[in-house]
Amino acid sequence: MANIVVLHGLYMHGVVMKPLAERLKKKGHTVQVISYNSLRINEMVLFKRIHSCLSVSKKNVVLGHSLGGILAVHFANYHQDINTPLDSIVTIGSPLQGASIAKELQSKKLGFILGSSKQQGLVDVAKLTANCPIGSIAGTLPIGLRPPMIRDHQPSDGTVTVQETLLPELTDHLCLKYSHTSLLYATETANQVDYFIENHKFKKEEKSEEEVA
Repeated sequence: MANIVVLHGLYMHGVVMKPLAERLKKKGHTVQVISYNSLRINEMVLFKRIHSCLSVSKKNVVLGHSLGGILAVHFANYHQDINTPLDSIVTIGSPLQGASIAKELQSKKLGFILGSSKQQGLVDVAKLTANCPIGSIAGTLPIGLRPPMIRDHQPSDGTVTVQETLLPELTDHLCLKYSHTSLLYATETANQVDYFIENHKFKKEEKSEEEVA
């Protein structure tokens, strides 16, 4: 079982992560949820808080939703303590390539509503250098502001496109039919996070011989 540190997304508070955290606790994991000011992010302060939650006896996992997933990857890039190594990172609905909806807001001179999150990865993307396994879960139920704002018909969870959740360096990637927020409350999401933590891959349905043919 793992020690999981959980980060929420933009405009949110740790309380929104509690249902997912409780499901993971029931699977035997230790789970610690961190709340932070997502509009005024001090990465070094946040990283110290994450580090203080890491275990020297259990495998450590950082799990983040949306912006929280980007910050989890940034932490993995930064973290070098050999006494508390990271076993894996799991991101949920995280625009690892940057968020087109954030870029659209910035182009309309509304970037101020994103606060410092623009520099933390929603617009300015940092290169992924971490060498621990990273799994990314994307949503495909397009309920949110993005479809009416950016009418490009890209598969999305209503906020983040599937393409934005992809990186060549990922260990595995999975699409689930939920919206950006409902991904957090789906039992299937918790099950897949648990499976990735144990196997460093997601559990996917095997195609039948007819489907392959």
